[in-house]
Amino acid sequence: MLTPSERRRAKVAVLMAVNAVPLVGVLALDWSLVALLAVYWVELGACLVGAAVKALFAEGKPTYNADGFSWLVFGALSEKRGRISLPVLPLSIQVANLPAILMTLAVGSVGWALFGAIGVGGVGETTGTAMTDAETLSVGLGVVAVVFGRAVDVGRYLLGGTYASVPPQQPLRSALTSMAGTGSALLIGGGFVIAGAPPPFVLAFVLAVKLLADIVGVYRDRLEAFDERTSVELGFAPDTPEWERIESSRDGSEIVRPKPAAVVVGGVVRGLRSPLALVLGGALTLFGLLSTATTDGVAVELLGGAVVVAGAFTALGVFDWSFRYLAMEYRTASEEIGGEKLVGYDRLLGPQWRLSRESRAEMERARTVTDRLFGTETLRVERDGREYRLPHLPPDAAGIGGQSPSVAREFRLVSEPSKPHAGNEGRG
Repeated sequence: MLTPSERRRAKVAVLMAVNAVPLVGVLALDWSLVALLAVYWVELGACLVGAAVKALFAEGKPTYNADGFSWLVFGALSEKRGRISLPVLPLSIQVANLPAILMTLAVGSVGWALFGAIGVGGVGETTGTAMTDAETLSVGLGVVAVVFGRAVDVGRYLLGGTYASVPPQQPLRSALTSMAGTGSALLIGGGFVIAGAPPPFVLAFVLAVKLLADIVGVYRDRLEAFDERTSVELGFAPDTPEWERIESSRDGSEIVRPKPAAVVVGGVVRGLRSPLALVLGGALTLFGLLSTATTDGVAVELLGGAVVVAGAFTALGVFDWSFRYLAMEYRTASEEIGGEKLVGYDRLLGPQWRLSRESRAEMERARTVTDRLFGTETLRVERDGREYRLPHLPPDAAGIGGQSPSVAREFRLVSEPSKPHAGNEGRG
């Protein structure tokens, strides 16, 4: 295992090698400004992909609030704890890492396209220069070199075991910081060219800003340590929460599971009640009806689009609800072995959360539309700013909430929830 200083020196060596590629291209191979910016642009994409791979295998607890991802599918992923092991490699994918990775890739891809359009395309159009065949070949080799350098950095991260102690936000944040620095160099350099600045000045500016951004990324851990030691908050100190240890056993426990058919139907309702589904499907249906009323034909395309939207969100809702609840079981230990805790256990991913007897006593019982259809009930309780939901349980699960059966029979009609919270997937 490498020490922090050794890891930092290794990273500096890799970054210096990566930055030497375009410098050699400019000085020895007579690259144009467009060629240099093209290599940097490709490196930005490689940096983003490498950070996504690092975050995919990071085993630290995510630092974001899961309630912020309580959207369709994203919420189901972010609120689950547990890992999926790869069949060959000694690595595993933490399910809760996926939402942050997908969001970063979405935002980073937009920025990457923007930097390429302005920084590379704008400069090429302004200068009216195109790369020669020899320059194209050397730039291709430069692209291979910078991509290889980023791959080495990812391999060192995995082989060195760094992934075992970092949250997924750490590599993603570093990649976005690097993209912001290099992207700014591309944008500002392109602006200088459009304004008529001499190419040697723009080349020197881009190289300097790019190198400075990489150095800041390497020594970020030093800034984090300084931030932690002082009362001055620079925003570099990392927030590294730890997973709560949850122990659970089937032996001597009362086990209750949601009704599978009710979970699937609840997913259909969940998908169709999504705000985005209502907006898109309603708009297409409205325009289709208006077109039908004002023309001789029927707006088959618009009405068909509404059906496609409804079908897509139905599928997403079924996946969302099934991933949240279909593999869940709720374990309550018997009184003889200290039955004070209620544990939500995912049969695929392991224990998810636990609630004390006091929390169980505060559970509210409700019958949603799906519950009335299948003769089930839904339990929910809010603790520490989070709502835990146990949906579609059989009526004989009255004792799971810590209340008497007479109280458990008092139901009230509520509508199906449109925005689930940390339900049975809360991470404790």
